[in-house]
Amino acid sequence: MQMTANLSCRTLMLLLIALCSATAFAQGPILQCGGPVNRGMGGAGVAAPIDSIGAMYWNPASISGLKRSETAFGFGLLFPNHEVSSSVGGFSGSTEADNGAFPVPNFAWVHKTENEAVTLGFALNTVAGFGTNLPADATNPVLAPPAFGGLGNVASNAQFLQLAPVVSLALTDQLSVAAGPTLTTARIAVEPFVFGSANADGSYSTATATRYHWGGGFQLGAYYIYDEAWRFGASLKSPTWMEGFEANGVDENGLPRSNRVDVDLPLILSVGTSYDGWENLLLALDVRFLDFANTDGFGDPAYFDATGALNGLDYSSVVSVAGGVQCALTDRFFLRGGYTYNQNPIKNSEAFYNIASPLMFQHMLSCGTSYDFTDSLSANLAYSYAFENTRTGQVILPGIGGVPGSTFENKLDVHLFSFGLTVRH
Repeated sequence: MQMTANLSCRTLMLLLIALCSATAFAQGPILQCGGPVNRGMGGAGVAAPIDSIGAMYWNPASISGLKRSETAFGFGLLFPNHEVSSSVGGFSGSTEADNGAFPVPNFAWVHKTENEAVTLGFALNTVAGFGTNLPADATNPVLAPPAFGGLGNVASNAQFLQLAPVVSLALTDQLSVAAGPTLTTARIAVEPFVFGSANADGSYSTATATRYHWGGGFQLGAYYIYDEAWRFGASLKSPTWMEGFEANGVDENGLPRSNRVDVDLPLILSVGTSYDGWENLLLALDVRFLDFANTDGFGDPAYFDATGALNGLDYSSVVSVAGGVQCALTDRFFLRGGYTYNQNPIKNSEAFYNIASPLMFQHMLSCGTSYDFTDSLSANLAYSYAFENTRTGQVILPGIGGVPGSTFENKLDVHLFSFGLTVRH
């Protein structure tokens, strides 16, 4: 019974570490902003093409609305503050993760061809990711050494990089449409690996010896200029169908074993509008639907089979809202602000499954600025803060249910700094 309880605790505690641990600044594991300009707007950009990265990230058809060809570079540093607390049988403690900074690169190239109706684009963006670094803690029941029924230290890291070439066609002076494939490469490293069966002694293999894996999909977009002030847009990102993630591991005797997990990225449907009828002021609003419930890995029912392997995460599909404002203080100096709200894809009844990954923020504020050194060169800065999110619940053991009197709590807030350059040509 003790071995079974220890195995159950280890398995459940690693549930979301394996897929989306510390990217708290996201819609689930999906990053909600592309580059410092779009981030300063809180991620609103489906109908507000004010830079190439944001346009390519949320609506490729809107690149037809850019005034000139441009190349943009962005780089972000994400700093999550994560604390895990637990109490079981009268023993309790809290532990802070040592995550450090996570890099978030972005790149976009947009070219206005000699044919005024045709605009070409190419982007390389970080679109999703996760990572955590929780040390063993003898005072915290869930992170106590395995010999005492805890997890010990746990670690994971992943990054999904997406390449997206597109063609945007202006059908009329008001309506543009775009389409293009997406090619994604990603690597997932997890220790221990709960998506595979447990070893004979109840331990789990690691899954850090792995290669980059590949997947693909497509995206579509539409951008409509209603009048001099109003713009409307819509985009569809298909699911990203990834090949199965495989990693080398070892069994309880140190002999080789193979680990595998199927994880795709969800379909995302976005609609948005913008208004610039007031002098020097632009307003933007986006609404997004993320279909986690029908995505391999994320949407599969959360249960453990007879071998101890985790089947899925049982995410719910969610809606996200982003609003932003840009003010032109001068011809060269711009200020931005934004707010983002997300539904939580994790039901309250499943809170325990996310004990190591409370990454679903609900409220985020952003601000940013740009300065045009010349007509061809701009510098962009942005800062965002995801307010502290706390998830609490009861420890649940497979086949046993909730542990009477047990509690756990996750606390997380996130700072993200972004900067970049835009070159127009």
